[in-house]
Amino acid sequence: MTTTESAETRRPRAATRRRLSVVGSLWLVANIGFTFFFLTVATILLDRGVGLGTVALINLLGAIYFGRFLVAPVVDRFGSRRFGHYRGWLLLTQAGLILTLVALSVLDPVANLPGFLALMSLMLLLTLFHDTALNGLVVRLLPPAERGFGNGISMAAASGSMLIGSSGALLLYTHAGWTVTVLCLTAVFLIPFAVLARFTEPPGDPAERAGAPWRELLGYFRHPRMAVWALVVIPVFAVSDWLASAPRAAMLLAAGWTVDRIAVIQSLATAVQIAAALLTGAAITRYGKRRTALVIGVLGAIAVAASFPLAAGSAPLVPTTMAVMGVTVVYAAKITWIATVCMDLARPASAATDFSVPMSIEGVFVTVVNSAGFGLAAAVGFPWLMVLALVLAVVGAAVGPAWVRRYDDPIPVRDKVVAG
Repeated sequence: MTTTESAETRRPRAATRRRLSVVGSLWLVANIGFTFFFLTVATILLDRGVGLGTVALINLLGAIYFGRFLVAPVVDRFGSRRFGHYRGWLLLTQAGLILTLVALSVLDPVANLPGFLALMSLMLLLTLFHDTALNGLVVRLLPPAERGFGNGISMAAASGSMLIGSSGALLLYTHAGWTVTVLCLTAVFLIPFAVLARFTEPPGDPAERAGAPWRELLGYFRHPRMAVWALVVIPVFAVSDWLASAPRAAMLLAAGWTVDRIAVIQSLATAVQIAAALLTGAAITRYGKRRTALVIGVLGAIAVAASFPLAAGSAPLVPTTMAVMGVTVVYAAKITWIATVCMDLARPASAATDFSVPMSIEGVFVTVVNSAGFGLAAAVGFPWLMVLALVLAVVGAAVGPAWVRRYDDPIPVRDKVVAG
């Protein structure tokens, strides 16, 4: 191989590494605002004597975050030509998040509860626009050949951000207090901000600025393939894992596990998600979406079946830990696969909308099924809940690969994403 050929080979690989490093650094903060509010802040307020009813009402503020699909058309429609369409949104929202966190660090969350809640609402609102713009940028940034592994990296980084915003922040709070904890979270946001400062967004089609913003939101469901994907395939493919994991803590407590042991296992399970997302992304890149979906679906059925002893009240340490890890690994694999398909379906004129709408629907279904899981468990018991989850797992294992076979026909040229 000549020196010229070696250089020509290295350049594409270096460009791929740069793109993937940008994706990983940006997703490192994707879930911090959300998990910090729902998990860490709620625990701190309860520990400081705030009533359970008050904390429950405060958590309603988290509904702000589920409005991603509503703001996505605005993010797609309006953007900066100077700084980059989606990069401009990210720079603006990250700067706002950094300033908001600094302000929160000097505010006592209980003594100054009204001001604290106002700043937390602002943080959630900024996170809403930030994560929506991130969706659009990643769709534009990654060419089709890199989307499998790219989504593996993004989901792994997102799992890392969940650890940082939840158990990591709570552990730091118990040792260093509120101010140090919030300032450390602020420091994490400086990492992607520094990356963005040196990053140039690939140019997009000027036609993407045309049209009313909300028309694109309705336009998503005018495409039968995309409507079926968001409203049928995603729920059917992933519902078994949501249902099996919803009463997990209740089943473990009923089997005699302590809260401390449950917390350790759940933290380990979240850490395992990182490896699962990376492996799934690599599998999609190497073997394609249909084969990967089939393997994930089969493993999902096995993982749910392994939860039957726990549902029946038997919870020895090693088998139970493996069962919990199994469901968690499969969920991480499924969400990576779902994100990859969402990206492939996204249109250039509405990248943030087309990625955010199905992912937001997934989040809504998670919330609904989690609540329904508790209700079903109370009505019929844990074992029958697992029977239902297993039946749905088998159905999902068939539906996911079958839909990919139908969906994988070429998308019309005008609707294809032009990779940056």
